[in-house]
Amino acid sequence: MAYTTGAIDKARPVYDALVIGSGYGGGVAASRLARMGLRLAVIEQGRFWRPGDFPTTIKARRKALRLTGRALKLGDPTGLYYLSVGKGLSVFGASGLGGCSLINAGIVLQPDLDRLRKAGWPKSVVSDGLLQKGVERAEAMLGVAPAPDPERFAKYLGMRRAAEAAGRPVQLPPMTIAHRPGENVAGVMQYACRYCGDCWSGCNVGAKNTVGITYIADAVDHGASVFCESRAESISRSGNRWSVKVKDLSKSRSMSRIEAPIVVLAAGTMGTTELLLRAQQRGLKLSHKLGQNFSANGDDLVFADNLEQPVNAVATGFPPQAPRGLAPVGPHSMAAIDLGDENGPLWVHDGTMLTVMATLASLDETFRLNFRKALRLLRQGIYGNELSRSQLLYVVAHDDASGRLRLQGDHIVVDWPEYSHAPERVRAEEKVKAMIEGMGGVFTSNPFTMTAFGGNRIIAHPLGGCAMGESSDEGVVAPDGRVFDPTRGPTSVHEGLYVCDGAAVPSAIGVSPLLTITALAERAMMLAADRLRRPLDVDAVPHRPLRDALM
Repeated sequence: MAYTTGAIDKARPVYDALVIGSGYGGGVAASRLARMGLRLAVIEQGRFWRPGDFPTTIKARRKALRLTGRALKLGDPTGLYYLSVGKGLSVFGASGLGGCSLINAGIVLQPDLDRLRKAGWPKSVVSDGLLQKGVERAEAMLGVAPAPDPERFAKYLGMRRAAEAAGRPVQLPPMTIAHRPGENVAGVMQYACRYCGDCWSGCNVGAKNTVGITYIADAVDHGASVFCESRAESISRSGNRWSVKVKDLSKSRSMSRIEAPIVVLAAGTMGTTELLLRAQQRGLKLSHKLGQNFSANGDDLVFADNLEQPVNAVATGFPPQAPRGLAPVGPHSMAAIDLGDENGPLWVHDGTMLTVMATLASLDETFRLNFRKALRLLRQGIYGNELSRSQLLYVVAHDDASGRLRLQGDHIVVDWPEYSHAPERVRAEEKVKAMIEGMGGVFTSNPFTMTAFGGNRIIAHPLGGCAMGESSDEGVVAPDGRVFDPTRGPTSVHEGLYVCDGAAVPSAIGVSPLLTITALAERAMMLAADRLRRPLDVDAVPHRPLRDALM
């Protein structure tokens, strides 16, 4: 059995290794452990989403959203999108085979090792050369490339004007998007990007190199079994193995217990930290740092409103929802401006508004429109009103990682009420505001702040909670990805228990974290292969038995 949905009761009782989660960290772990010849199972809470399955209407997107947080637990647990409502911050993410790679912009930027050193990352991680080797492997596996011919996209020209106003160059970062049809590195056939701008809601074209069609496909090619709609409820020690209780989220709702000597936690920052907090409640000895060092990676959303020229930054979707003849939007995010200085990194990415976001924005009070004018704009259509001269910008900066993750009832929440007023975030906002005003626009701060939930800012790059450190006095996870066991000494570890996702990142990175998380997981698996004395050939040609089934 290679891939199945809602059939965790068909899983073996014992595997050589279990991977919980299938995002960037989990995908790497699955691929590399399978290539080591281990009998492996991947447990994924969400669905298996194929191109054409992703929701395209307001109703469908609402149905695909689940809400958790303070006194909240609404929606399908296998839904594509989730919003965790905390204190001061809300975290937006995805569930499904491939994790957040299903809905991200796919921007690939390398971390600055000097800044990681200054941020107190473990010395070996930034100095032994394996992280850079992981970067190279990740870039090869994810098929990264910048958008060709950017001048044909109005929103790129808008970003170029913004860069000129700021006195900085505009950059075209590589993306995990195929610009030509063909077979990717895992042997999966892809179509070329249609430049509809709908990357955020899921690529219905099949042009994005998600984890599902790269690392997970490779894992399946090398014998891994994948169980979707299956949620890991708890983890505990059972003799020389780890025991994981798994719930079938499909119709049967059955419970299974699976054991393995190696378990990789890769359920995302929120999911992984929740599993370890629950294990700690049940007696597993872990560092007192668990739940601390949470970072939002300096995330913020802003608008450049009332620009002098149209930027065509409202997604058309696929199949297209826009009027015929409208120029292509381009990838969701294709250009970036580095506004960083001695106070820390600061990147500004262009973005597109989903159709539903644009419709709501036409009515939102942050646009300072009266009701009558808002109705008139809606009648004009979202591709012809003032929104055609509005640019959504995503800011990735720096913060002090002073947030906390806590268990509240049966779910995890962020506790960080000071985030909006943090000096680093305020400085970043001031610099972005000056850039927007320099290009003749009006700055609108975070138009999607959730007033219904205390004015929370919505972020999409949660990091930390199980931060790496040199010892259990400094962090939860050792530099090699294994979880510390403080009962046996400050540098001792729980053998076979790994964290390989954003939860292990000990600070803000200052760039989109996709590549850093993937490279860290690659590094952890290189070290695991040496420890297990198993060869790890990442260049071996896969058997590809399911390459067509994965599309």
